[in-house]
Amino acid sequence: MIVSRKEVEQAVSSARSKPERTLFLAALLERATGEEAIVVGGSAVEIYTSGRTSTRDIDVVMPRARALEIVKSWGFVPSGRVWRRRDWDVDLDLCGPNLSGSHARIHVIETPYGPARIAAVEDLLAKRLAELKHWPTTPAWRKDLVKQIEILIAEYGDRLDEEYLAFVTRRDDIVDVLADFRRRRHPPDSEGLRRE
Repeated sequence: MIVSRKEVEQAVSSARSKPERTLFLAALLERATGEEAIVVGGSAVEIYTSGRTSTRDIDVVMPRARALEIVKSWGFVPSGRVWRRRDWDVDLDLCGPNLSGSHARIHVIETPYGPARIAAVEDLLAKRLAELKHWPTTPAWRKDLVKQIEILIAEYGDRLDEEYLAFVTRRDDIVDVLADFRRRRHPPDSEGLRRE
């Protein structure tokens, strides 16, 4: 389906927040290409945290060929590996078609422009835990990762799919890191019981 540059610009200008703008762009990309567009990475965390974390780029998992034609027609220009709209301060990273997490757990949010698909919160949490444990990070990036993890656990801790999260944390050797964050959130009291 054809989605004009004017329609995209109207959608972006009508968004009340950065997370909503990301949702609108993802929904319009999906509508224009006929391919699923799944928001991942920091932009997905920004949506889940209602903007309490922030990123400039929007990471989207989808087939690239048709998407590149579309974003060019919408006024995005190449800037390294991303596509940029300077007037919106947006970098769009079209990551290709391979989702590294669970396709079955994708969260779908309906927008005025169609569905927007977001990577599972469990996968986003696990990726940040793995980055914290296994990747070399700068102090600033480490601080940002910790903030993202703490907010995701605080917001979604009681709604996480524990069976799936246990599988992912074992696979990625991050069971200990998740346990540490959970202990910090609910430290044992003086008798060794968890606080209620």
